[in-house]
Amino acid sequence: MRAPTVRRLLDAFAAGEARCETVVAQALAAAERSPGVFTRIDADALEQAARIDQARAAGEALPALAGLPLTLKDLFNVQGQPTLAGSKVLQHEAVVEAADAVVVGRLRGAGALFIGRANMSEFAFSGMGLNPHYGNPQCIWDRATGRLPGGSSSGGAVGVAEGITPATIGSDTAGSCRVPAAFNGIVGVKPTYGRLSLRGVYPLSPTSDAPGPLANDVDGCFILDHVMRGALRHGEALPKLPARAAGKVRLVVPAESVLVDDVDAEVAAAFERALGWLQDAGVVVARARLPALDDCVDMFSNRAVAVFEAWQDHAERLQQRGDEYDPFVRRRMRNGESVNAEARRARYQEKAALVAACAQQMRAARAEVLAYPATPCIPPPIAEVENNPRIADINLRILRNASTVNYFDGCAVSLPCHLPDQAPVGLMLSAGNGDDRNLYEIAATVESVLNNARMK
Repeated sequence: MRAPTVRRLLDAFAAGEARCETVVAQALAAAERSPGVFTRIDADALEQAARIDQARAAGEALPALAGLPLTLKDLFNVQGQPTLAGSKVLQHEAVVEAADAVVVGRLRGAGALFIGRANMSEFAFSGMGLNPHYGNPQCIWDRATGRLPGGSSSGGAVGVAEGITPATIGSDTAGSCRVPAAFNGIVGVKPTYGRLSLRGVYPLSPTSDAPGPLANDVDGCFILDHVMRGALRHGEALPKLPARAAGKVRLVVPAESVLVDDVDAEVAAAFERALGWLQDAGVVVARARLPALDDCVDMFSNRAVAVFEAWQDHAERLQQRGDEYDPFVRRRMRNGESVNAEARRARYQEKAALVAACAQQMRAARAEVLAYPATPCIPPPIAEVENNPRIADINLRILRNASTVNYFDGCAVSLPCHLPDQAPVGLMLSAGNGDDRNLYEIAATVESVLNNARMK
């Protein structure tokens, strides 16, 4: 059962309809019952919750997020804890952090409570969400089979889908917020690179990494984004997210491979049905050619930037303790060894050219927002992926659509668009660099239409 949304839970606290200590106690108990979802559970959040209840009962002024339980992907620095990034190898060198990551500190300053570190793909270097060290979280759907949770922000997404917390903080380098959101039927956001601080976040690809929120709804992500970017002033109330009228929303659906090549039947059906719902509500849906999207897919699949940036960070450690890595992650990182300085420069130049080409083609198509599936597939069974000689191809396919946004340097959100009890499918809305606010407003409109239609 899902937790209340971020705003509803905070309103319930303020109205005296819910006690923070009770909510946090329930979250901690649920966390203990969820194998593979956490790398660390922080029971001291319960004492903090009790103090918030006491302060509220005494009529003290409290910050806007007071008592909100959240989880953090295991790559964010938390004061007083080591940061292991879903690995075992860092246990040899990780130190107790003296300060929170910037985004964590802002959430803490606004009153949020952190009930634990969410499991993740080791070093965030996989879209599947598997972790041989801390166990594999399972997608919320079809637990009898046991399916991939999506990665790399896997544990946090599953925790939200299970109702442990209303939201979690992840990171997105090639889809790592949107893929697990799509696979678990929640909302996940990849903000524009640089919108949210990376200080205190363990890096995978310093030129692409982006912290991002995942939550039960768009509004919850918007609230957390507002706090994490430092826009909430002391004593201010939470911001309101205005949705646009459906008739004032225009979506452009690209005709490229992200929509037509190797797409599961369930994904294609859910996506086209969702477009029909949107058109019935008055949303304008146009189709256009954007060839640069295929170029983004090609670069991600064959000349990825993250591969050599990860190798630069891990080369020495891999030589000394490579056997302590997830074998799949180790193989991916070692692919970066052969990328010399000239090739690295060429890849940065190619990415810059893609950013410009995509921006030009979006302008030509009058595309404020693009719409296509967040992933081309439904969550594959874990048993069919582990030890599969084609595991690298499976990973690339899972990340294919989402990665385009990272390579044209945009922002994006994945929204659930499947019918209840059917395989989870995410509809991805993508916008240009810096268009985050417009994206949130449009996403709120699209979410409302989809939810009304899905739940009929």
